[in-house]
Amino acid sequence: MVEVDAVVFDVDGTLYRSKRYEAHLKEQINKVLGEILGIDYLEAARRLEIIKKKTKTVSLSVEYMGVDRKMFYERLAEKVNPSNYIVPRPEVRNLLLELRKMNIKIGCHTNSGKSLLLKVLEAIGIYPSDFDVLVTSDDASPKPMKDGYILLSNLLKTSFSRMLYVGDRWEVEVKPAKEIGMITAMVYSRRGDPDYYLEDVIDLNKIIFKRS
Repeated sequence: MVEVDAVVFDVDGTLYRSKRYEAHLKEQINKVLGEILGIDYLEAARRLEIIKKKTKTVSLSVEYMGVDRKMFYERLAEKVNPSNYIVPRPEVRNLLLELRKMNIKIGCHTNSGKSLLLKVLEAIGIYPSDFDVLVTSDDASPKPMKDGYILLSNLLKTSFSRMLYVGDRWEVEVKPAKEIGMITAMVYSRRGDPDYYLEDVIDLNKIIFKRS
């Protein structure tokens, strides 16, 4: 059990899971990249996969391909409709509200742009106002870069040692959080060396003390 002042959540693969949306999103990512670069989307997919082997994320790969990250995500947000693929999770919103009642600050940290994030949150059934802070790749360099973690600490006015980071990817997001000094939890996976493993994000209340 752990007592914290703030909890930061990754979004995709953490607050929800949807193989159908992942497939749809991947297809649209390739198509948007193809349009921007003026190449066939299959060639865009091939180039992206090569670069991702080094960068680990779409967000960093896009930059390596010479594409403006913010513009890319704005175009991508226009193409996708997460609500067609993601089932609402009222139990996740209930968790966020319960954390608020415990006077715990809540942050959201995603590699997506804000326009796409808002569409995903709507699909899950979560309001942006349910978080104290939203940090997207519009605001800071994407994970696994440390900029976003530092920004979250500053905006939440909370030291790393009093923050719990919850994510589903060890190398990309949870490991960097642990390296910077945060308490960490992996959801849906037992990879890596986090402080906690969770079968579902809603199990978070099993490891958090109510603050005194």
